Amino acid sequence: MSKLGNKVMSIDEALAPIPQKGAKILMGGFVGASEPTCCIEWLIKNQISEITLITNEPGLSGFGRAMLYKNGLVREIISSHVGTTEESTIEYLKDSLKVEQYYPMGTLAEKVRAGAMGLGGALVPVGVGILNEPGLFPDLAEPKQVINVNGMDCFVEPAIRAPYSIIKAWRADEIGNLEFRYTGLNCNAIYGMAGDYTIAEVEEIVPVGTIPPERVGCAAPFVNAVVKGLSLEEHNEIYRQHWLKIGKLKAE
Repeated sequence: MSKLGNKVMSIDEALAPIPQKGAKILMGGFVGASEPTCCIEWLIKNQISEITLITNEPGLSGFGRAMLYKNGLVREIISSHVGTTEESTIEYLKDSLKVEQYYPMGTLAEKVRAGAMGLGGALVPVGVGILNEPGLFPDLAEPKQVINVNGMDCFVEPAIRAPYSIIKAWRADEIGNLEFRYTGLNCNAIYGMAGDYTIAEVEEIVPVGTIPPERVGCAAPFVNAVVKGLSLEEHNEIYRQHWLKIGKLKAE
């Protein structure tokens, strides 16, 4: 965790510690919303490759995380599926995107939360008898461990942490306290807390004391760098153009 102090910096400075190849990155976002758009563009511009990407789901076709797969930058995905973007599906079917196993969204969130809280893992009954079917995950090094607790069979799901975490928040103060809203409340906070080095991309940077203590979703000691990203209006325009392009929205 970081010491307190002004953590606002340029995107080049904030992302400089990420290695050129082989980074393991936790990344926030939910089906295209609340993604760290500018940081994703930086990863593409700098051709940060062979990424192991830990993310709730792969994103939404046409922008954001989808562009990481399109550019061949993700070697392995740890997620709930690959089906929400055409780009990730194509790479998966080409056998260019490694998937050791999938997790139900709640299980994945619990694994990351356990990592954020310093726990060894979580006991999860979801999927027992299905996700441990022989041959279902041929790349799994050993069978999923099952134990019985109070008469209930549960998977022993190890905690997830990563050397790097890139998340999106609504706003931050200068020392790194983060406030989330809307879809950004989904998983960005626990993803930020489960990273050894966490970069928060935000829409607004405000003075210390502006964010009410009870609204801090990820506290400053977990955050290493704060970067100014796109405004809400700019994000909305990206989504609007996307929906127009695929015919889900009619031009005014």
